[in-house]
Amino acid sequence: MPSYRMHLPIGDMRPGITPAEVMEQAELALGTLHVVEKRDVEAPLVGGKRIGRVVLRFAVDSSTWADEDATARQALRVVIDHLEGTTATIAPPFAVLLTRGMGGRFRPIPPG
Repeated sequence: MPSYRMHLPIGDMRPGITPAEVMEQAELALGTLHVVEKRDVEAPLVGGKRIGRVVLRFAVDSSTWADEDATARQALRVVIDHLEGTTATIAPPFAVLLTRGMGGRFRPIPPG
């Protein structure tokens, strides 16, 4: 089963929403589709600015390489749609990242 990580930059949160609730909702949305293997937060330097991101690691069922990546991209879209409808905007969009585990390293996969 291939493993993926989605890195979601958190923009503006809705009033009364905490960062912990954003993480919970992201995990909830992804958990409806796949087992969440790990969750984390990060604040990498992106475009000269520190960007807070939720990071979720998950596996998809084995099939063809292209289908596995398509499944992971769909999961990313579901989580983004859920977060934007419940807790926070996902911004800036250029800081969204989907990576696939290969040989002990995670490498970006191109948008589909």
